[in-house]
Amino acid sequence: MKTLRWALLLVVSFSLSVTAQNWLDAQNRLPLIPEDTLYVRSSEILKRASLGFTGLMADAYWINTTLYFGEKFQQQRLTGERFDVRSLELLKPMLELVTELDPRHVAAYRFGGFFLQYDNPAEAINFIQRGIRNNPNEWRLYQDLGFTLWRAGRFRDAAGAYLRGSQTPGAPAWLKPMAATLLAKGGDVETARQMFQRLYEESDDGFVRQVCEEQLLLLQQQ
Repeated sequence: MKTLRWALLLVVSFSLSVTAQNWLDAQNRLPLIPEDTLYVRSSEILKRASLGFTGLMADAYWINTTLYFGEKFQQQRLTGERFDVRSLELLKPMLELVTELDPRHVAAYRFGGFFLQYDNPAEAINFIQRGIRNNPNEWRLYQDLGFTLWRAGRFRDAAGAYLRGSQTPGAPAWLKPMAATLLAKGGDVETARQMFQRLYEESDDGFVRQVCEEQLLLLQQQ
């Protein structure tokens, strides 16, 4: 059994290294990924196959998810299309698979919360709330929940999310004033600028930062 586990670990590690190299290559060209091989639909099957290395398996599928998203994102941009998350049919099930394998995968919750709202805000809100239940002390998830609720026009609920986030360990001082701003100003242009600017500064995901930067440029023109 130990021999089998080490063999599996070596295979998964090799797959991770290859996938990571593909991600680096993808910065200069579009990856060619057959959609029917991007993921296995059952997290239970993967959990059994991982022989206890579910975190490692989740990381492998997270890299695969970003590759899939990056390919679709670049395809739409290169053809001049408006970015449409609805064309990424595999995004939500892939993100769910990652977070079922590793409920503490904060990056996947944050990524999903930001982009799923462009297709279905209610699903995005539920996805982030699940992330908060599994990671109750991660203040960035409260920020993301507040941002998604704000985009949905639920300003009071958004303020509540920011206020709860301000009470978590290590939360930045600006979260609490942001809650007050949402209650006072709701959806005005200056509030929108603050929301996108804060998310741009706090996110370490390149796709999220790019979308925020584009939104900030649009707001400057108003």
